[in-house]
Amino acid sequence: MANLGNKRLISAGIPALFCGLMAVDASAQSKPMVAEILPPAKSGECYAKVSVPAKYSTEQVDVLLKEPTERFQITPAAFDNRTKRVMTREASSTLKAIQPVLEVEKDNFLVAPARTRWVRDSLKGKIPLSDGEKRDLSSAGVKIEDVPVGSCLYEHYTEESIKQIPNRVLISEATEKLSTVPAKYRKGTESVLVKPAYKRLIEVPAVFKKKQDRVLIEAAHSVWQKGTGPIQKIDNQTGEIMCRIDVPAKYETVDVDVIATAPLVTSVSEKPEYKTINIEKLEADAAEKREPVAAEFKTMNKEQIQSPGGFTWLAKRSSGADGTPTGRVVCHQGIPAKQIAYERTVVKTAGRFERTKVEATYENVDVTELVSDARSVKIPVPGVNSKVERRTKIEDSRFEWQSVLCETNTTGDVISRLQAALKEEGYPVGAVDGVLGRGTLNALEQYQRKNKLAEGGVTMESMKALGVEL
Repeated sequence: MANLGNKRLISAGIPALFCGLMAVDASAQSKPMVAEILPPAKSGECYAKVSVPAKYSTEQVDVLLKEPTERFQITPAAFDNRTKRVMTREASSTLKAIQPVLEVEKDNFLVAPARTRWVRDSLKGKIPLSDGEKRDLSSAGVKIEDVPVGSCLYEHYTEESIKQIPNRVLISEATEKLSTVPAKYRKGTESVLVKPAYKRLIEVPAVFKKKQDRVLIEAAHSVWQKGTGPIQKIDNQTGEIMCRIDVPAKYETVDVDVIATAPLVTSVSEKPEYKTINIEKLEADAAEKREPVAAEFKTMNKEQIQSPGGFTWLAKRSSGADGTPTGRVVCHQGIPAKQIAYERTVVKTAGRFERTKVEATYENVDVTELVSDARSVKIPVPGVNSKVERRTKIEDSRFEWQSVLCETNTTGDVISRLQAALKEEGYPVGAVDGVLGRGTLNALEQYQRKNKLAEGGVTMESMKALGVEL
Protein backbone atom coordinates (compact mmCIF):
# COMPACT_ATOMS: atom_id res chain seq x y z
CA MET A 1 0.00 0.00 0.00
CA ALA A 2 3.16 2.25 0.05
CA ASN A 3 2.57 3.46 -3.53
CA LEU A 4 -0.79 4.93 -2.44
CA GLY A 5 1.16 7.32 -0.20
CA ASN A 6 -0.18 5.64 2.92
CA LYS A 7 -3.44 7.40 2.42
CA ARG A 8 -6.20 6.22 4.73
CA LEU A 9 -8.84 4.68 2.53
CA ILE A 10 -12.51 5.54 3.15
CA SER A 11 -13.92 2.08 2.66
CA ALA A 12 -15.82 -0.68 4.32
CA GLY A 13 -12.58 -2.61 4.58
CA ILE A 14 -9.90 -3.69 2.15
CA PRO A 15 -9.89 -7.51 1.91
CA ALA A 16 -6.29 -8.07 2.94
CA LEU A 17 -7.13 -11.34 4.73
CA PHE A 18 -9.43 -14.06 3.37
CA CYS A 19 -10.89 -17.13 5.05
CA GLY A 20 -12.20 -19.86 2.68
CA LEU A 21 -14.69 -22.56 3.59
CA MET A 22 -12.57 -25.32 1.97
CA ALA A 23 -9.27 -26.49 3.45
CA VAL A 24 -5.96 -25.21 1.87
CA ASP A 25 -2.36 -26.24 2.50
CA ALA A 26 -0.08 -24.39 4.94
CA SER A 27 2.07 -22.86 2.24
CA ALA A 28 -0.96 -21.28 0.69
CA GLN A 29 -2.01 -19.84 4.03
CA SER A 30 1.39 -18.19 4.51
CA LYS A 31 1.22 -16.29 1.22
CA PRO A 32 -0.52 -12.92 1.14
CA MET A 33 -3.72 -13.05 -0.97
CA VAL A 34 -3.42 -9.42 -2.15
CA ALA A 35 -0.40 -9.93 -4.31
CA GLU A 36 -2.16 -8.81 -7.52
CA ILE A 37 -0.58 -5.94 -9.40
CA LEU A 38 -1.98 -2.60 -8.30
CA PRO A 39 -3.61 -0.51 -10.98
CA PRO A 40 -1.87 2.67 -12.19
CA ALA A 41 -3.16 5.67 -10.26
CA LYS A 42 -2.85 9.42 -10.51
CA SER A 43 -1.82 11.55 -7.61
CA GLY A 44 -4.60 11.83 -5.08
CA GLU A 45 -6.49 8.78 -6.29
CA CYS A 46 -7.26 5.91 -4.00
CA TYR A 47 -7.98 2.31 -4.91
CA ALA A 48 -9.29 -0.54 -2.88
CA LYS A 49 -9.78 -4.18 -3.60
CA VAL A 50 -13.53 -4.67 -3.60
CA SER A 51 -15.81 -7.65 -3.98
CA VAL A 52 -17.60 -7.69 -7.34
CA PRO A 53 -20.73 -9.86 -7.01
CA ALA A 54 -21.35 -12.74 -9.34
CA LYS A 55 -23.40 -12.03 -12.45
CA TYR A 56 -26.53 -13.96 -13.24
CA SER A 57 -28.79 -14.23 -16.23
CA THR A 58 -32.52 -14.55 -15.69
CA GLU A 59 -34.59 -16.66 -18.05
CA GLN A 60 -38.23 -17.67 -18.22
CA VAL A 61 -38.64 -21.46 -17.88
CA ASP A 62 -41.80 -23.34 -18.82
CA VAL A 63 -43.07 -25.50 -15.99
CA LEU A 64 -45.79 -28.08 -16.67
CA LEU A 65 -48.73 -27.44 -14.35
CA LYS A 66 -51.23 -29.77 -16.03
CA GLU A 67 -50.42 -32.75 -18.19
CA PRO A 68 -51.87 -32.91 -21.71
CA THR A 69 -54.94 -35.05 -22.06
CA GLU A 70 -57.88 -35.60 -24.36
CA ARG A 71 -61.48 -34.59 -24.46
CA PHE A 72 -64.38 -35.81 -26.51
CA GLN A 73 -66.41 -33.76 -28.93
CA ILE A 74 -69.83 -35.35 -28.88
CA THR A 75 -72.19 -35.01 -31.79
CA PRO A 76 -75.64 -35.86 -30.40
CA ALA A 77 -78.05 -38.09 -32.24
CA ALA A 78 -79.76 -36.32 -35.14
CA PHE A 79 -83.49 -36.60 -35.65
CA ASP A 80 -85.86 -35.60 -38.42
CA ASN A 81 -89.30 -34.38 -37.46
CA ARG A 82 -92.02 -35.26 -39.91
CA THR A 83 -95.75 -35.80 -40.03
CA LYS A 84 -96.97 -39.38 -40.33
CA ARG A 85 -100.41 -40.02 -41.85
CA VAL A 86 -102.24 -42.62 -39.78
CA MET A 87 -105.58 -44.16 -40.82
CA THR A 88 -108.12 -43.65 -38.07
CA ARG A 89 -111.14 -45.05 -39.91
CA GLU A 90 -111.12 -47.48 -42.81
CA ALA A 91 -112.90 -46.76 -46.05
CA SER A 92 -116.49 -48.01 -46.38
CA SER A 93 -119.65 -47.10 -48.23
CA THR A 94 -123.17 -45.91 -47.52
CA LEU A 95 -126.34 -47.13 -49.17
CA LYS A 96 -129.31 -45.01 -50.12
CA ALA A 97 -132.54 -46.86 -50.74
CA ILE A 98 -134.51 -45.42 -53.67
CA GLN A 99 -138.02 -46.77 -53.31
CA PRO A 100 -139.97 -48.03 -56.33
CA VAL A 101 -142.03 -45.42 -58.11
CA LEU A 102 -145.65 -46.53 -58.25
CA GLU A 103 -148.45 -45.14 -60.30
CA VAL A 104 -152.16 -45.79 -60.37
CA GLU A 105 -153.72 -46.94 -63.63
CA LYS A 106 -157.37 -46.83 -64.42
CA ASP A 107 -158.83 -49.94 -66.09
CA ASN A 108 -162.11 -51.64 -66.70
CA PHE A 109 -162.91 -55.18 -65.76
CA LEU A 110 -164.94 -56.86 -68.44
CA VAL A 111 -167.79 -58.41 -66.58
CA ALA A 112 -169.65 -59.36 -69.71
CA PRO A 113 -168.58 -58.76 -73.29
CA ALA A 114 -170.79 -56.92 -75.72
CA ARG A 115 -173.19 -59.23 -77.50
CA THR A 116 -176.47 -59.48 -79.18
CA ARG A 117 -179.28 -61.64 -78.17
CA TRP A 118 -182.76 -62.36 -78.86
CA VAL A 119 -185.09 -61.30 -76.09
CA ARG A 120 -188.76 -61.50 -75.57
CA ASP A 121 -191.38 -58.86 -75.19
CA SER A 122 -189.48 -55.93 -76.37
CA LEU A 123 -186.07 -54.69 -77.15
CA LYS A 124 -185.74 -54.06 -73.47
CA GLY A 125 -186.64 -57.57 -72.68
CA LYS A 126 -184.39 -59.59 -70.50
CA ILE A 127 -185.40 -63.09 -71.48
CA PRO A 128 -183.06 -64.21 -74.22
CA LEU A 129 -183.95 -66.61 -76.94
CA SER A 130 -182.74 -70.19 -76.86
CA ASP A 131 -181.07 -71.94 -79.65
CA GLY A 132 -184.18 -73.97 -80.11
CA GLU A 133 -186.13 -70.83 -80.46
CA LYS A 134 -183.65 -69.68 -82.96
CA ARG A 135 -183.91 -72.94 -84.76
CA ASP A 136 -187.62 -72.67 -84.56
CA LEU A 137 -187.32 -69.28 -86.07
CA SER A 138 -185.13 -70.71 -88.77
CA SER A 139 -187.41 -73.63 -89.32
CA ALA A 140 -190.19 -71.20 -89.46
CA GLY A 141 -188.40 -69.64 -92.30
CA VAL A 142 -187.00 -66.77 -90.30
CA LYS A 143 -183.35 -66.09 -90.97
CA ILE A 144 -182.22 -64.75 -87.70
CA GLU A 145 -178.94 -63.52 -89.08
CA ASP A 146 -180.85 -61.39 -91.39
CA VAL A 147 -183.02 -59.99 -88.71
CA PRO A 148 -181.55 -56.69 -87.86
CA VAL A 149 -180.78 -55.89 -84.31
CA GLY A 150 -183.64 -54.09 -82.81
CA SER A 151 -186.24 -56.11 -84.57
CA CYS A 152 -188.79 -58.16 -82.60
CA LEU A 153 -190.40 -61.51 -83.22
CA TYR A 154 -192.86 -63.50 -81.23
CA GLU A 155 -191.55 -66.20 -79.06
CA HIS A 156 -192.08 -68.94 -76.70
CA TYR A 157 -189.77 -69.00 -73.74
CA THR A 158 -188.01 -71.50 -71.50
CA GLU A 159 -185.89 -69.57 -68.89
CA GLU A 160 -182.05 -70.03 -69.04
CA SER A 161 -179.74 -70.72 -66.02
CA ILE A 162 -176.96 -68.19 -65.15
CA LYS A 163 -173.91 -69.13 -62.99
CA GLN A 164 -171.71 -66.59 -61.11
CA ILE A 165 -168.00 -67.48 -61.54
CA PRO A 166 -165.62 -65.58 -59.20
CA ASN A 167 -162.48 -64.14 -60.84
CA ARG A 168 -159.28 -62.99 -58.97
CA VAL A 169 -158.26 -59.61 -60.32
CA LEU A 170 -154.79 -57.99 -59.64
CA ILE A 171 -155.24 -54.73 -57.82
CA SER A 172 -151.55 -53.98 -56.88
CA GLU A 173 -148.53 -55.74 -58.31
CA ALA A 174 -146.01 -57.42 -56.05
CA THR A 175 -143.01 -55.16 -55.20
CA GLU A 176 -140.34 -54.61 -52.54
CA LYS A 177 -139.77 -52.26 -49.63
CA LEU A 178 -136.13 -51.21 -49.57
CA SER A 179 -134.08 -50.13 -46.52
CA THR A 180 -130.41 -50.01 -45.55
CA VAL A 181 -128.29 -51.26 -42.69
CA PRO A 182 -125.44 -48.76 -41.97
CA ALA A 183 -121.80 -49.84 -41.74
CA LYS A 184 -120.76 -51.13 -38.31
CA TYR A 185 -117.43 -50.16 -36.71
CA ARG A 186 -115.52 -51.43 -33.71
CA LYS A 187 -113.73 -48.76 -31.70
CA GLY A 188 -110.19 -49.41 -30.54
CA THR A 189 -106.75 -47.88 -30.09
CA GLU A 190 -103.47 -48.19 -31.93
CA SER A 191 -99.95 -47.45 -30.69
CA VAL A 192 -97.97 -45.33 -33.16
CA LEU A 193 -94.16 -45.05 -32.95
CA VAL A 194 -93.41 -41.32 -32.83
CA LYS A 195 -89.71 -41.51 -31.85
CA PRO A 196 -87.48 -44.59 -32.27
CA ALA A 197 -85.00 -45.87 -29.75
CA TYR A 198 -81.55 -44.33 -29.98
CA LYS A 199 -78.28 -44.02 -28.10
CA ARG A 200 -77.19 -40.85 -26.30
CA LEU A 201 -73.47 -40.39 -25.60
CA ILE A 202 -72.23 -38.84 -22.36
CA GLU A 203 -68.66 -37.61 -21.93
CA VAL A 204 -66.94 -38.53 -18.68
CA PRO A 205 -64.05 -36.01 -18.48
CA ALA A 206 -60.57 -36.89 -17.31
CA VAL A 207 -59.96 -36.93 -13.56
CA PHE A 208 -56.76 -35.19 -12.38
CA LYS A 209 -54.83 -35.54 -9.18
CA LYS A 210 -52.47 -33.06 -7.63
CA LYS A 211 -48.76 -33.70 -7.73
CA GLN A 212 -46.03 -31.44 -6.39
CA ASP A 213 -42.95 -30.82 -8.54
CA ARG A 214 -39.73 -28.98 -7.65
CA VAL A 215 -38.53 -26.44 -10.23
CA LEU A 216 -34.95 -25.13 -10.12
CA ILE A 217 -35.11 -21.32 -10.07
CA GLU A 218 -31.48 -20.55 -9.00
CA ALA A 219 -28.48 -22.84 -9.39
CA ALA A 220 -26.08 -23.49 -6.50
CA HIS A 221 -23.23 -20.94 -6.29
CA SER A 222 -20.76 -19.40 -3.85
CA VAL A 223 -20.45 -15.84 -2.50
CA TRP A 224 -18.15 -13.86 -0.27
CA GLN A 225 -19.46 -12.75 3.10
CA LYS A 226 -17.94 -10.88 5.98
CA GLY A 227 -16.64 -13.16 8.69
CA THR A 228 -14.55 -13.27 11.85
CA GLY A 229 -11.29 -15.00 12.62
CA PRO A 230 -8.23 -14.92 14.83
CA ILE A 231 -7.07 -11.74 13.08
CA GLN A 232 -9.64 -9.02 13.59
CA LYS A 233 -9.78 -5.70 11.84
CA ILE A 234 -7.40 -3.26 13.51
CA ASP A 235 -7.95 -0.16 11.42
CA ASN A 236 -8.98 0.77 7.90
CA GLN A 237 -5.57 -0.26 6.56
CA THR A 238 -5.69 -3.83 7.79
CA GLY A 239 -9.05 -4.64 6.10
CA GLU A 240 -11.74 -7.11 7.11
CA ILE A 241 -12.11 -10.91 7.09
CA MET A 242 -14.07 -12.19 4.04
CA CYS A 243 -15.36 -15.81 3.90
CA ARG A 244 -16.26 -17.76 0.77
CA ILE A 245 -19.46 -19.75 1.36
CA ASP A 246 -21.60 -22.01 -0.86
CA VAL A 247 -25.18 -20.95 -1.52
CA PRO A 248 -27.36 -24.00 -2.29
CA ALA A 249 -29.61 -24.11 -5.31
CA LYS A 250 -33.08 -22.67 -4.91
CA TYR A 251 -36.19 -24.57 -5.91
CA GLU A 252 -39.83 -23.66 -6.11
CA THR A 253 -42.53 -26.22 -5.45
CA VAL A 254 -45.43 -26.05 -7.90
CA ASP A 255 -48.67 -28.01 -8.00
CA VAL A 256 -49.06 -30.09 -11.18
CA ASP A 257 -52.34 -31.74 -12.29
CA VAL A 258 -51.64 -35.25 -13.59
CA ILE A 259 -54.21 -37.58 -15.14
CA ALA A 260 -55.62 -40.06 -12.67
CA THR A 261 -58.39 -41.40 -14.93
CA ALA A 262 -58.45 -40.96 -18.70
CA PRO A 263 -61.57 -39.41 -20.27
CA LEU A 264 -64.11 -41.71 -21.83
CA VAL A 265 -67.50 -41.72 -23.51
CA THR A 266 -70.38 -43.82 -22.25
CA SER A 267 -73.69 -44.39 -24.00
CA VAL A 268 -77.23 -44.37 -22.62
CA SER A 269 -79.97 -46.21 -24.47
CA GLU A 270 -83.09 -44.09 -24.83
CA LYS A 271 -86.38 -45.97 -25.13
CA PRO A 272 -88.70 -45.48 -28.12
CA GLU A 273 -91.69 -43.20 -27.70
CA TYR A 274 -95.23 -44.18 -28.70
CA LYS A 275 -98.51 -42.32 -29.00
CA THR A 276 -101.87 -44.04 -28.60
CA ILE A 277 -104.58 -42.88 -31.02
CA ASN A 278 -108.25 -43.84 -31.29
CA ILE A 279 -109.24 -45.77 -34.42
CA GLU A 280 -112.39 -47.46 -35.77
CA LYS A 281 -112.19 -50.85 -37.47
CA LEU A 282 -114.85 -51.78 -40.01
CA GLU A 283 -116.70 -54.86 -38.82
CA ALA A 284 -119.51 -54.89 -41.38
CA ASP A 285 -120.05 -52.69 -44.41
CA ALA A 286 -123.39 -51.08 -45.19
CA ALA A 287 -125.90 -53.64 -46.49
CA GLU A 288 -129.15 -53.70 -48.46
CA LYS A 289 -132.42 -54.79 -46.89
CA ARG A 290 -135.30 -55.84 -49.08
CA GLU A 291 -138.75 -56.69 -47.78
CA PRO A 292 -141.17 -58.15 -50.28
CA VAL A 293 -144.56 -56.47 -50.64
CA ALA A 294 -147.18 -58.96 -51.82
CA ALA A 295 -149.47 -58.22 -54.72
CA GLU A 296 -153.06 -57.29 -53.92
CA PHE A 297 -155.99 -58.99 -55.58
CA LYS A 298 -159.77 -58.50 -55.57
CA THR A 299 -162.35 -61.15 -56.33
CA MET A 300 -165.07 -60.22 -58.85
CA ASN A 301 -167.88 -62.47 -60.07
CA LYS A 302 -168.31 -63.18 -63.73
CA GLU A 303 -171.65 -64.41 -65.12
CA GLN A 304 -171.69 -67.53 -67.19
CA ILE A 305 -174.65 -69.28 -68.76
CA GLN A 306 -174.90 -72.56 -67.09
CA SER A 307 -177.67 -73.86 -69.26
CA PRO A 308 -179.58 -72.11 -71.96
CA GLY A 309 -183.24 -71.54 -71.48
CA GLY A 310 -185.63 -73.68 -73.28
CA PHE A 311 -187.26 -71.68 -76.07
CA THR A 312 -189.53 -72.46 -78.84
CA TRP A 313 -189.46 -69.79 -81.32
CA LEU A 314 -192.25 -69.12 -83.62
CA ALA A 315 -192.55 -66.57 -86.13
CA LYS A 316 -195.78 -65.70 -84.63
CA ARG A 317 -197.59 -66.12 -81.40
CA SER A 318 -198.89 -69.63 -81.07
CA SER A 319 -199.49 -72.27 -78.49
CA GLY A 320 -198.27 -75.71 -79.03
CA ALA A 321 -195.86 -78.38 -77.84
CA ASP A 322 -192.67 -76.27 -78.50
CA GLY A 323 -193.12 -74.30 -75.38
CA THR A 324 -195.26 -72.10 -73.41
CA PRO A 325 -196.15 -69.10 -75.34
CA THR A 326 -194.98 -66.20 -73.56
CA GLY A 327 -197.05 -63.85 -75.37
CA ARG A 328 -194.07 -61.63 -75.83
CA VAL A 329 -192.39 -60.29 -78.76
CA VAL A 330 -189.00 -61.79 -79.42
CA CYS A 331 -186.65 -59.11 -80.31
CA HIS A 332 -183.07 -59.23 -81.54
CA GLN A 333 -181.55 -57.25 -78.68
CA GLY A 334 -178.04 -55.71 -78.59
CA ILE A 335 -176.41 -55.93 -75.14
CA PRO A 336 -173.35 -53.71 -74.67
CA ALA A 337 -170.31 -54.99 -72.86
CA LYS A 338 -170.52 -54.80 -69.12
CA GLN A 339 -167.44 -53.40 -67.38
CA ILE A 340 -166.39 -52.35 -63.89
CA ALA A 341 -164.01 -49.42 -63.67
CA TYR A 342 -161.23 -49.81 -61.08
CA GLU A 343 -157.75 -48.51 -60.22
CA ARG A 344 -154.59 -50.58 -59.83
CA THR A 345 -151.14 -49.61 -58.62
CA VAL A 346 -148.32 -50.66 -60.89
CA VAL A 347 -144.53 -50.28 -60.57
CA LYS A 348 -143.36 -47.51 -62.87
CA THR A 349 -139.71 -47.62 -61.77
CA ALA A 350 -138.25 -50.50 -59.79
CA GLY A 351 -136.70 -49.70 -56.46
CA ARG A 352 -132.90 -49.70 -56.26
CA PHE A 353 -129.97 -48.92 -54.00
CA GLU A 354 -127.36 -46.24 -54.60
CA ARG A 355 -124.00 -46.99 -52.97
CA THR A 356 -121.73 -44.05 -52.07
CA LYS A 357 -118.09 -44.62 -51.25
CA VAL A 358 -116.95 -43.23 -47.87
CA GLU A 359 -113.26 -42.41 -47.92
CA ALA A 360 -111.03 -43.54 -45.08
CA THR A 361 -110.15 -40.89 -42.51
CA TYR A 362 -106.61 -40.13 -41.48
CA GLU A 363 -104.87 -38.22 -38.71
CA ASN A 364 -101.52 -36.48 -39.01
CA VAL A 365 -99.22 -37.49 -36.17
CA ASP A 366 -95.92 -35.70 -35.50
CA VAL A 367 -93.16 -38.31 -35.24
CA THR A 368 -89.39 -38.12 -34.84
CA GLU A 369 -87.18 -40.40 -36.92
CA LEU A 370 -83.54 -41.16 -36.11
CA VAL A 371 -81.30 -39.82 -38.89
CA SER A 372 -77.91 -40.54 -37.33
CA ASP A 373 -76.85 -41.90 -33.97
CA ALA A 374 -74.69 -39.97 -31.54
CA ARG A 375 -70.93 -40.18 -32.08
CA SER A 376 -67.78 -38.86 -30.43
CA VAL A 377 -64.42 -37.61 -31.66
CA LYS A 378 -61.26 -37.41 -29.53
CA ILE A 379 -59.71 -33.96 -29.36
CA PRO A 380 -56.29 -33.49 -27.75
CA VAL A 381 -56.20 -31.06 -24.82
CA PRO A 382 -52.76 -29.46 -24.41
CA GLY A 383 -51.11 -29.30 -21.03
CA VAL A 384 -50.97 -26.14 -18.95
CA ASN A 385 -47.54 -24.50 -18.57
CA SER A 386 -46.42 -21.67 -16.34
CA LYS A 387 -43.46 -19.31 -16.66
CA VAL A 388 -40.93 -19.43 -13.78
CA GLU A 389 -37.84 -17.26 -13.55
CA ARG A 390 -34.58 -19.20 -13.34
CA ARG A 391 -31.27 -17.52 -12.44
CA THR A 392 -28.15 -18.89 -13.99
CA LYS A 393 -24.68 -17.73 -12.94
CA ILE A 394 -22.75 -16.48 -15.93
CA GLU A 395 -19.81 -14.97 -14.04
CA ASP A 396 -18.38 -15.82 -10.60
CA SER A 397 -17.87 -13.19 -7.95
CA ARG A 398 -14.36 -11.77 -7.83
CA PHE A 399 -12.13 -9.16 -6.27
CA GLU A 400 -10.77 -6.26 -8.25
CA TRP A 401 -9.18 -2.89 -7.67
CA GLN A 402 -11.59 -0.02 -7.99
CA SER A 403 -11.31 3.71 -7.41
CA VAL A 404 -12.72 4.69 -4.01
CA LEU A 405 -13.14 7.78 -1.87
CA CYS A 406 -10.36 8.65 0.50
CA GLU A 407 -9.14 11.63 2.52
CA THR A 408 -7.36 13.07 -0.50
CA ASN A 409 -10.35 13.20 -2.85
CA THR A 410 -13.35 13.85 -0.67
CA THR A 411 -14.87 16.54 1.48
CA GLY A 412 -17.66 16.74 4.03
CA ASP A 413 -19.91 18.16 1.31
CA VAL A 414 -19.41 15.04 -0.81
CA ILE A 415 -20.22 12.80 2.16
CA SER A 416 -23.34 14.89 2.88
CA ARG A 417 -24.53 14.55 -0.69
CA LEU A 418 -23.83 10.78 -0.52
CA GLN A 419 -25.86 10.50 2.67
CA ALA A 420 -28.70 12.55 1.14
CA ALA A 421 -28.73 10.35 -2.00
CA LEU A 422 -28.88 7.15 0.09
CA LYS A 423 -31.64 8.59 2.26
CA GLU A 424 -33.61 9.59 -0.83
CA GLU A 425 -33.31 5.98 -2.06
CA GLY A 426 -34.83 4.84 1.25
CA TYR A 427 -31.76 3.61 3.12
CA PRO A 428 -31.25 4.54 6.82
CA VAL A 429 -28.11 6.63 7.08
CA GLY A 430 -28.92 8.53 10.24
CA ALA A 431 -28.12 12.25 10.28
CA VAL A 432 -26.86 13.94 7.12
CA ASP A 433 -23.77 15.37 8.82
CA GLY A 434 -20.93 14.90 6.32
CA VAL A 435 -19.30 12.24 8.53
CA LEU A 436 -18.77 8.78 7.06
CA GLY A 437 -19.79 6.59 9.97
CA ARG A 438 -20.93 2.98 10.35
CA GLY A 439 -24.59 3.85 9.63
CA THR A 440 -23.67 5.44 6.30
CA LEU A 441 -21.39 2.52 5.37
CA ASN A 442 -24.10 -0.06 6.27
CA ALA A 443 -26.65 1.82 4.15
CA LEU A 444 -24.17 1.94 1.26
CA GLU A 445 -23.52 -1.83 1.54
CA GLN A 446 -27.28 -2.51 1.38
CA TYR A 447 -27.55 -0.27 -1.69
CA GLN A 448 -24.58 -2.00 -3.39
CA ARG A 449 -25.94 -5.47 -2.60
CA LYS A 450 -29.39 -4.66 -3.92
CA ASN A 451 -28.10 -3.07 -7.13
CA LYS A 452 -25.43 -5.75 -7.75
CA LEU A 453 -22.56 -3.29 -7.34
CA ALA A 454 -19.09 -4.04 -6.09
CA GLU A 455 -18.92 -4.17 -2.30
CA GLY A 456 -16.04 -3.21 0.02
CA GLY A 457 -15.82 0.55 -0.04
CA VAL A 458 -17.24 3.84 -1.21
CA THR A 459 -16.53 3.10 -4.85
CA MET A 460 -16.74 5.62 -7.64
CA GLU A 461 -19.14 3.12 -9.32
CA SER A 462 -21.56 3.50 -6.39
CA MET A 463 -21.15 7.30 -6.35
CA LYS A 464 -22.00 7.46 -10.04
CA ALA A 465 -24.99 5.14 -9.55
CA LEU A 466 -26.29 7.45 -6.78
CA GLY A 467 -25.66 10.57 -8.94
CA VAL A 468 -23.06 12.07 -6.54
CA GLU A 469 -20.22 13.97 -8.23
CA LEU A 470 -16.93 14.98 -6.63
